[in-house]
Amino acid sequence: MGAMDIFWDMHQEGRINTAQREAQAAGNKADAVVSEFARLQRRLDRLSLGCQAMWELLRDRAGITEEELAQKILEVDLRDGKTDGRMSTQITDCPKCGANTNSKRTVCVMCGAPLPVSHSFEV
Repeated sequence: MGAMDIFWDMHQEGRINTAQREAQAAGNKADAVVSEFARLQRRLDRLSLGCQAMWELLRDRAGITEEELAQKILEVDLRDGKTDGRMSTQITDCPKCGANTNSKRTVCVMCGAPLPVSHSFEV
C-alpha cells in the first residue's frame, strides 16, 4: 500500500466521519421536531377539549345558539381585517386615549373605550 493509498483512505475516512456526524445531527433534529409536534398535538387536544366544554356550558346554561357562536367566530376572525381562520395582530391607536393596542381586542386596556373595527362586518 503506497502513501497515496494511505492519504486516500484517511480522506475517505474523514468524509465518512463527517457524513455520520451530519446524519446524527439530522436525526437529532428530526427527533426534536417529532417531540415538539407531539407536545403541540397534546396542547391542541387540551385546547379543543376546553373549547368543546365551554361551548356546551354556554349552549346549555346561557342558551347561546350555534348561529350566534358562528357569528362571533367570524367577528373575531375579521378583527384583523381578513377572514382566514386566524387571529393575526395589528397595532392600532385607541381613538379616546391614543394608547397603542392590538386588533385582537374590542376595548382599550388603558381607558376601556370601545375600539373601532376596521372592516365591514356582514354575516
